[in-house]
Amino acid sequence: MPKFAKRFLIALVSVVVFFGAAEELLRWNGFEYPPIEPIQVWNRLEDRDIRLGKSMHEYAERQLWRPNAGAEIPWGGTVNELGYRGPVLKKEKTPGVLRIATMGDSSTFGHSVKYEETYSAQLEQMLNGAGVRCEVLDAGVVGFTIRQGLERYDELVREFHPDIVIEAFGAVNDHLQAIQSVADKDKIAMRIAAGGFWTQMAMTLRQQSRLVHYAAKLADQSKGTTSNDRDKIFKQRRRENEIDSLVGRLDFVGMRRVPLDDFELCLLEFQRRVEADGGRLILMSMPRQPAVEKASPVLVQYSQKVAEIGARQGLVVVDGRAVFQAALAADASKVEQLFADSYHPKPAGHRLLAQELAKAIVAQSKPAK
Repeated sequence: MPKFAKRFLIALVSVVVFFGAAEELLRWNGFEYPPIEPIQVWNRLEDRDIRLGKSMHEYAERQLWRPNAGAEIPWGGTVNELGYRGPVLKKEKTPGVLRIATMGDSSTFGHSVKYEETYSAQLEQMLNGAGVRCEVLDAGVVGFTIRQGLERYDELVREFHPDIVIEAFGAVNDHLQAIQSVADKDKIAMRIAAGGFWTQMAMTLRQQSRLVHYAAKLADQSKGTTSNDRDKIFKQRRRENEIDSLVGRLDFVGMRRVPLDDFELCLLEFQRRVEADGGRLILMSMPRQPAVEKASPVLVQYSQKVAEIGARQGLVVVDGRAVFQAALAADASKVEQLFADSYHPKPAGHRLLAQELAKAIVAQSKPAK
């Protein structure tokens, strides 16, 4: 081995041994200086998977996240090339064909079911069978709130010029506690730079290496960051963890992803944008299992807000929640036929939603221009 190579190898081994010994010494002395996590885009687990390319989703500056074109969908198929589930539609509308866009969370996307079993696909089939030529764009996204839905309308749905937009938010995600007390409205305005693989590697190193802990402490000291500053933040995080189980209560004191007053503003804004673009907005109240609403009564207020805004604004409201409740009141055992879990409908549940939507659209339908 050449002398230069030997010297380089000895130097490299010396550096590794030195830093390894320093790491062990810090650990032996119990030194810790844990990081204050940056603003989470979705949550710790989903953010990590997106950065590592293991998720069905990708980051989006305004929507926060969105389906990743070409990604495998656990319940069948892949996200299409334009970034939504289902067949690709041409941007140009076909004369005489009603174009419908469905917007909502994982139930609209089709969590737990094949695409052809979603209410979007079944609605298209039902309307065509009833003589109403139509095509449906499923713009639902797992984990979405109505705030994100507004951004998705602007960035994706609007350019397809739908005649009808079906808004189906408010089932669960909107009421959840805002991670790090940052509501979706504010998080969207922050334009968070989420990063990718190397960002995740740096975050992992910052969390696990005591040497990096020590370097971070020196850096904070140079910036004048005190232990009191950090303690306030960690106290807030602990408080969020303590009250998270209370999020379904009416008197919840934390910050929700979309508080009820903001949910109302978003419904009104959806109407304004859709109608300004020449479309019609239909509101749909989504179902949940009765036990969920009993444990989290605030969820009922989101459903009531949909009905209230619909009545006040003269909008068509399809009460999917009431339809499910009526079916279960007639036969409680149907819960296993209608629900895959607490929130997500099975194919039979999607069929009920599609049937109610089809009735409303047929009653309101006009020849597409």
